[in-house]
Amino acid sequence: MRKRTGVLLGLLGAGVGLVAGLPLAWVAAPLPDIGARYSGTWWNGQARGVPLLGQLSVNGGLTGVRLATRSGDVTFQGSLSPRSISDLALAMPIDRLPTTDARLAGLAGQFSLRIDNAKFSSAGCDSAQGTASTDVLAVNAARFSWKGPMLSGPVDCIDGRLRVQLSGEGNGTTVASVTTTGMDGLYQTDTTVSTADPAAGNALVLFGFARSGASEFTLSEQGRWQ
Repeated sequence: MRKRTGVLLGLLGAGVGLVAGLPLAWVAAPLPDIGARYSGTWWNGQARGVPLLGQLSVNGGLTGVRLATRSGDVTFQGSLSPRSISDLALAMPIDRLPTTDARLAGLAGQFSLRIDNAKFSSAGCDSAQGTASTDVLAVNAARFSWKGPMLSGPVDCIDGRLRVQLSGEGNGTTVASVTTTGMDGLYQTDTTVSTADPAAGNALVLFGFARSGASEFTLSEQGRWQ
């Protein structure tokens, strides 16, 4: 019995060693092509050219993988398995986020995202719990000729897609913004600003917002993050 247990443990150890030593490029081959370049092994590898994130360190195991990066001004870490995400934390400058509107390019400020856990299936995002925040409206006062509020809110799932809801209020202005995205790389952001401040209204129109009432402005944007 003891001998059989030793053999089983030896086979298990050999299997773990074999998986750990697989080239990362082999393991990543079945994944959707995001333009990244892979090196090293599944146990200790690198992924370069990852959309938004740059270079990632990859430390895989039998049930999932731990990813992390400090690519310049972007920080990211998280644990991923085929059907879940946990302990994900992302912080990056706003001007690194994809946008199809040149008027919104080059903005100062930071965007932060935390996903405590998320579950996925063939239908997409089933459930998620997390938070997000940004100071983009507060730190671009000189460019906007108006200072907006800090924005923060929950992260969850809707119709198979990840949803980030941001809101804030200050100086007579209320902002609500909702972004949805999925693994297809497509995203949509809908933002509504309610304000009686003429300076805010003028700035919003210049940055592409449409006036939808005496004091309400809206902006919708679609694009790809990969």
